[in-house]
Amino acid sequence: MSHGTDKNSSSTAIVTNGMTTEQLVQAMPQLVAELPERTGPTLGDMLRNWAEKWLKAWNSHDVDAVTAVVTDDIVYEDPSMFGQHIIGKPDFGAFLQMFWRAFPDAFFEISGSPYLALLGTGVAVPYRVTGTFTGDLYGPSPLTLAPTGRRADITGVDLYEFRDGLLSHWISVIDGLALAQQLGLAPPARSTMFRLAMRMQRLAAPAMRRMH
Repeated sequence: MSHGTDKNSSSTAIVTNGMTTEQLVQAMPQLVAELPERTGPTLGDMLRNWAEKWLKAWNSHDVDAVTAVVTDDIVYEDPSMFGQHIIGKPDFGAFLQMFWRAFPDAFFEISGSPYLALLGTGVAVPYRVTGTFTGDLYGPSPLTLAPTGRRADITGVDLYEFRDGLLSHWISVIDGLALAQQLGLAPPARSTMFRLAMRMQRLAAPAMRRMH
C-alpha cells in the first residue's frame, strides 16, 4: 500500500493497487465480474492445500511446519501483541515458540466463510482461538506479562496475502480489550477498577489536550 494525492482532495489520500478510494469504489463492478476468471480453480486448490498444512501445523505447535508455508520475508502484524511487526522467518519462528510457551494449549479453527480480495491475492478468514495463559508473554520491551492462568476464547479475522503459494503478509485483527479482560490483564467493563480508570482518564484528558 502506498500514498498519493487525490486531485479531488487537499489531503493525502490512500492509494491501493494504484487506485484512490473513489476509483476503487467505481471499479468494484468490474472487479467482481473479473473475479472468477482471475481466481479460477488454481487459486482454490492452492488455498485448500495451504490451509490444510497451516491449520495442522498451528494446532500441533510445529514451528518448522508453520515456517515451511510462509515466505522468507514474511511480515506478521498483530495489534493485540503490543502493535509489534515481525519480519522474516527467524523472528517469526521465535514468536511462535514464545506464543506456544505462553499458551501451550492454543487451538485455532475457522469460524466463518473466508472472503477473497477483489484485488491481489488477499484472503480474509474469520477465526476462533482458545488457550490458557500459563507462560510469560513477551512484547517489544524487556518486560514480560506474567501468566494469570486465565483462559481465552475469542474470535477475530486474519488477513492473508500470498506469493508463490506461500503466506507473505499476515495481519491478525482481534478485540484487544476483550482479550485482555478474558486473560485478567484488564478489569471487566462493569468493575470498580474499570470505573476508576475511566475517572482517571477524564482527569488526565485536559492535560493531554493542552499538549496538542
